[in-house]
Amino acid sequence: MNKSISKIKNQICWASKEIYQRGLVNMGEGNISLRVEGKEEMIITPSGNNYLNPLPEDMVHITFEDKTLIMGKKPSSEYNFHRMIYQERSRAKCIIHTHSTYASILAVQRLSLPIIFEEMLVFLGGGVPCSAYAPTGTGELGKKALEAMGKQNAVILANHGFLIVGRNAEHCVFGAQLVEKMAKIYVTSISMGKVYEISEENLSNLTDRFKEEFSTI
Repeated sequence: MNKSISKIKNQICWASKEIYQRGLVNMGEGNISLRVEGKEEMIITPSGNNYLNPLPEDMVHITFEDKTLIMGKKPSSEYNFHRMIYQERSRAKCIIHTHSTYASILAVQRLSLPIIFEEMLVFLGGGVPCSAYAPTGTGELGKKALEAMGKQNAVILANHGFLIVGRNAEHCVFGAQLVEKMAKIYVTSISMGKVYEISEENLSNLTDRFKEEFSTI
């Protein structure tokens, strides 16, 4: 196996364990992919991924034209929206989709996550908008996600959890944790009363850092 492909598969295994250990996914749900540098290809987790003990040989190497290059397990049914995002975002190298609890609460309420901590501007590019609903496994899901995401790196998927896009696997794992943490704070705060959001005005230094270090556009 090509060394770069082997490295990507191992990175996905690492990311799978990280998000599982942090309670962001249950067994078999969500998905992770990494772009193959310089090619119209990706490595993606299989359908029903085993996050507790992911194996490199289970990861699926597939082209953006839906041609499987290395036979193995069936790729995630949501491969299509990963492909669409990679094709639209030149600096996107990793995508993680989870069904984490608090982000999913916002998803079923079809609520966006506003900017409540400054770090959201740095790592996510702002708040986390909620997309319009689209059925899982369809091209419409990717279209709605991209429309809602705008210039940010994350989007809540109506009735379907959320996804985070990053320049590498480490950015995505951190971003997935950050979104769930902010969603938990926001959902809990709403139940207690008024939530004070942060305006982007006078925070251009934070958005500049996002553009330089974390933006995937």
